[in-house]
Amino acid sequence: MTYSLDTILQLENSTEFNRLHQQFHQFNPLKVLRVDQYEIRHSNVLAWLFDPNENHRLGSFFLRKVLMNLITKPENEEKIVGIDYLPFLHAPLSDVTVHREWWTGNGAIDLLIDIPSLNLMLLIENKFHSSESAGQLSHYFDHVHETFPNRNILPVYLTLSSDAPSHDDYWFLDYEDVRLMITQELELNRATIADNIYDFLSYYIALLEERLVDDEETMNTGLQLYQDYASAIHLLYANANPAKQKQIELRQAVKTLETFDAETKRHLLLIYNRKRQTINYIFKTGGNILHQAFLEFVNEQAMTTYSAHTRVPNFVMNDWLPYLEQMDRLNRYWLNYGLIIWFERKGSKRLKLYVEVGPIDYAERLPLLEALEAKNISFWKSGKQEGKKFTRIYTETIEVSDWTNAVVVKEAMTSLIDDSSFRSFSKMVTDVFANLYIIKA
Repeated sequence: MTYSLDTILQLENSTEFNRLHQQFHQFNPLKVLRVDQYEIRHSNVLAWLFDPNENHRLGSFFLRKVLMNLITKPENEEKIVGIDYLPFLHAPLSDVTVHREWWTGNGAIDLLIDIPSLNLMLLIENKFHSSESAGQLSHYFDHVHETFPNRNILPVYLTLSSDAPSHDDYWFLDYEDVRLMITQELELNRATIADNIYDFLSYYIALLEERLVDDEETMNTGLQLYQDYASAIHLLYANANPAKQKQIELRQAVKTLETFDAETKRHLLLIYNRKRQTINYIFKTGGNILHQAFLEFVNEQAMTTYSAHTRVPNFVMNDWLPYLEQMDRLNRYWLNYGLIIWFERKGSKRLKLYVEVGPIDYAERLPLLEALEAKNISFWKSGKQEGKKFTRIYTETIEVSDWTNAVVVKEAMTSLIDDSSFRSFSKMVTDVFANLYIIKA
């Protein structure tokens, strides 16, 4: 790859680059205040929403939605045993006290919510940008137990993408859940929400969507711009982000920067700062190894039905497809089939494979789960209860030696589905389908 300053001029003159920048540069007062840049400001918004006595005049909708979401989220399924969660639906929550930055003597808990009517302390560690520190979750959990010995403790690890907490007692929650809860409230109750509150929450949703929602057209534009102008993106990004200069893909750009004088670097920084978000998006999208690896994976495996989602690429096995076609199609569930398989990066080194039975009708769901169980496919027994929508029936994890190499990641994906345990599992699922469904000619 050739690194030269004229490629930056070519990037600046690109119609697609300027169109993408225009898309990211739409007015949002929360971005003006840099709410998106600091976890503490996200925590402030959440604290405001959690408090039913705040001036949003939405009552306890958000707190109640979060409590119910924690119970129904598949990642938390094994934690609900022994939890008396029915009161979450109807208990008055007007007595809530929301504490911000609760000091523990060694660090501060982002959000600590006292709910006397449920005899519950909701402890929320918010990780929008950063990751947890060693021993942090244990310390916070122990502190709340010691400080409020008569309260039940519900500790929550809130992240952008359901990252796994190091402490087993913490429940999963992610910002996609938050986005969907607020969006639903705005859609269902628009007529009763004050205009200024509606506008504020709409801006907050837009801010979250920039981080969470993968618009395929925008992503493809970012990928194409990265392919066409990678050297310009690398120079601008590396010059403005010294802490990231050790990344493999930036090494050549860093060597080139060493040949530039201070005035040239100053100009590069000015260019970057004017279009920081657009350049960052192109760099992140172009470097999305999971997406690239998955496309190579499905091509190599000749998978016919898949979605190359940037964070959770998903598919169904070709052998399953004729049977899945006999089931009712689902709305708003992955590929709209009753079963789904997906990959997800976990932490800095691991790739995880999931298989899940989705929210098909209970009259169809129960016989399917019982037939899978008869084949010794294990899952949480509560998954067979009426009202359950999501049941994980297979998970496996593998270490990835190099997350900067799409070939290495693709080989990890291949290893997960070529493993004898998955092959045996997949055949058992196919056999169950064959016994339950007749393929129509």
